[in-house]
Amino acid sequence: MVSRVSPRLPSKSNPDDAFAALVALAGRAGVGITRVVHRTDKAIVATGTRAGRPVVAKLLISDDPYWVSRRAHELDVYARFASDPPPVRVPELLWADDRLTVLTNVPGRRLHDERHLTRDISHAKVQLVLDTLEALTQWAPDPALPEPIDYHGRIHGEFAAQLLDDAERATLHTLVDRIGPDRVTAHGDALPANLLIDEDRCALVDWEHSGRYLPGHDLALLYTVGAAASPTLATAITDRVAAGGITTEYTMNLVLLVCREIRIHDSLPLGAAPAHRMSTLRDLHIRLRQQLRPASR
Repeated sequence: MVSRVSPRLPSKSNPDDAFAALVALAGRAGVGITRVVHRTDKAIVATGTRAGRPVVAKLLISDDPYWVSRRAHELDVYARFASDPPPVRVPELLWADDRLTVLTNVPGRRLHDERHLTRDISHAKVQLVLDTLEALTQWAPDPALPEPIDYHGRIHGEFAAQLLDDAERATLHTLVDRIGPDRVTAHGDALPANLLIDEDRCALVDWEHSGRYLPGHDLALLYTVGAAASPTLATAITDRVAAGGITTEYTMNLVLLVCREIRIHDSLPLGAAPAHRMSTLRDLHIRLRQQLRPASR
């Protein structure tokens, strides 16, 4: 991997200029861009080739310190992969500067292209995904990955957003203290688009939120965005949680992630998400709040 400083990027408000910058910077890394596969106000992601090898090129176009720090963390994780490989399939870092990241193009198709599942997932695929996420929890690199979530802080935040009341806030604080320092490695952003299925293998991509979380974090996120459309997934996750003895930790993660998902959807423009999705999230939110009192006993 070669590391250099990128020239100043053009305004991200002009997509053509941003794409031209991607092509130019990728060329410096020996990458020929073939097509853009994803574009946001944060980054442009494209496929290409480098020395005849399929690659993915990601260009950070945001100057937001949060996303700059998340990318720095992701690069550190890729370096960890090289020295201490995880027990799951991941991309290999080939090249990086302060804006551009070039990775191997891992074979596979996304579990789903949208943030939320819109159809049921087969039992075989569900088990493959959950086996992969479970295997990741056994990866313990040294030194340990950071803890991205301050659980007490997140509880305060959801209370301030009026998604938890006083009693629920107190219950969650008590549960965090009762659980103690137990944390496991998690991807942190196990959305369907970050899970690539290739026959009997599942790869995980986009590691900017990875770290050590309360057990069940990745399962809780996948449940939040997938359970309503996939009863097969919902049942399998519930069974895994019970078998693993992590019901309290999982519930903690699920409550906070559902609260966050409601806030995300509240901020979307009218019509940007299906009308039924918010009602589904609200129903799940109500059921979880009802579970908090018995969970604290």
